[in-house]
Amino acid sequence: MSIRSTYGLRSNPDASKLSYTFIYKDLPYQKTKTNIMKKLILLTILISTSLLWSCKDIEKKTISNEEATTLLTESITAYALFSSTQQQAFRYSEESENLLKSASGSNVEYPRISVEPLDLTTWPKTITINYGSENLEGIDGRMRRGSIVISAGNFASVDNASWVITFDDFYQDNYKIEGTQTVQNKGLNSNNHPEYSCKIEDGVITSPDGRVFHFEQQTTREWIAGSDTHLYTSGNAEDFCDDEYLISGTHKGVSSHGYLYEMSTKQNLHTNVCCRWIMEGILSVTLPDNDLKCEINFHPSAEADDLCNNQALFKIMGEQLTITLP
Repeated sequence: MSIRSTYGLRSNPDASKLSYTFIYKDLPYQKTKTNIMKKLILLTILISTSLLWSCKDIEKKTISNEEATTLLTESITAYALFSSTQQQAFRYSEESENLLKSASGSNVEYPRISVEPLDLTTWPKTITINYGSENLEGIDGRMRRGSIVISAGNFASVDNASWVITFDDFYQDNYKIEGTQTVQNKGLNSNNHPEYSCKIEDGVITSPDGRVFHFEQQTTREWIAGSDTHLYTSGNAEDFCDDEYLISGTHKGVSSHGYLYEMSTKQNLHTNVCCRWIMEGILSVTLPDNDLKCEINFHPSAEADDLCNNQALFKIMGEQLTITLP
């Protein structure tokens, strides 16, 4: 009787490992094509199943409490830094309008504001806010150096005016900030408050200790207080520090440990330009690669009148943890 050779298959009992032992066998020639096809189909199913379980193991990342806390802290830090740069752009847009009306191309003291072209009719204009090469403390208590560069379609107070904000070796509180921030004046909303849309693309933050994390955002900012008072006309710092906003929208980024996250406002965020931290509000956070959901709750300290404080409550992995923000 003629004999024909083929191979059999023995799978590794550990389904997460892609290893198989092939056993040489001698089969009678009269085995039908049907039997051979059945073996090939079985081999395909076994390999496909093992690949599926292997991919699930790869996609399913684990994250420690420490890494999760770092992720949440970095996301809040990025949010606060970009929020502050927008507020700086708005503040000095008012001063740039004065420079144009006085036909002065720039001021003398830091931060130095320059406007080009120097007229009231040509748009867009480039507005540069230069804080110098050494840290300069602002009214809000933050330290800044480098430059914020604005491509302005019109004055910030004009309805539908759009601004594109970029950075030139810019640092705030020794965090380096990079990316593109686009702001549009949407006019007055139903509450008769000025409202702005804000989009952040390719945001990158480098911390003082060298950690790098990424941030993007699409939000709406409602100017709920202080829009009718102006520092540049009164010279009174209180007319700057009375500015308050309600912010809603979505955010996403990648932590310094490489974890992807997405955030949305569960309760609008309440901010004040002279408060370093978010005063009130709740962010819902999802880590899509980890099937993990958590919350960041910004809340006042024990003193009822102290809304500006560095405390936040993280709800994560079934635990509640109070964190002191940088």
